[in-house]
Amino acid sequence: MSISLLVNGMAHTVDVEPDTPLLWIVRDTLKLTGTKYGCGIGQCGACTVLIDGRATRSCSITASAAAGKSVTTIEGLSAEGTHPVQLAWIEFDVPQCPS
Repeated sequence: MSISLLVNGMAHTVDVEPDTPLLWIVRDTLKLTGTKYGCGIGQCGACTVLIDGRATRSCSITASAAAGKSVTTIEGLSAEGTHPVQLAWIEFDVPQCPS
């Protein structure tokens, strides 16, 4: 099924099952690896993105539920990497591995 998503201000159409967690689309399809897999049950917060400005665990929301909403990942906060959250990630050595 084709699902249209707006991620970091860019429109994307992905061909996935509607119940696919948004986390896997962000990481595996869009290759935005700042959003991490942690616990898989929405408790740890490693997968947090902003959806319409609200912090949301991307492992707990489906692609179809995110369709038509604005999704912002850590990469989308500032293209230059100057957003306070991005700067804090650098300052405190937050893991940014691609896996």
